[in-house]
Amino acid sequence: MEDKKDKNWLTKQGYSDSDFVEAGAPREVMYQDGFNRAMLDTVHAQNVSDYISSGMNESEAKFKADQQRNMAIKAAKANGLSMT
Repeated sequence: MEDKKDKNWLTKQGYSDSDFVEAGAPREVMYQDGFNRAMLDTVHAQNVSDYISSGMNESEAKFKADQQRNMAIKAAKANGLSMT
């Protein structure tokens, strides 16, 4: 039987993994270890796409999206959150 325990960082604030799947996270990682890493990767890809659409070249877009992902990881670690 599959463990249906939410793995996302915002569970205590009332968000479920399925909320994030509806927003674009991959369904196959729902309730799985690695959910938060998958979310970061999904948001990173969306950010790159959005930055390119706003006029940045691909290198600039990836650099800015990388910075944002790194800030998110640092903030999570500073708050005692893990990538699982």
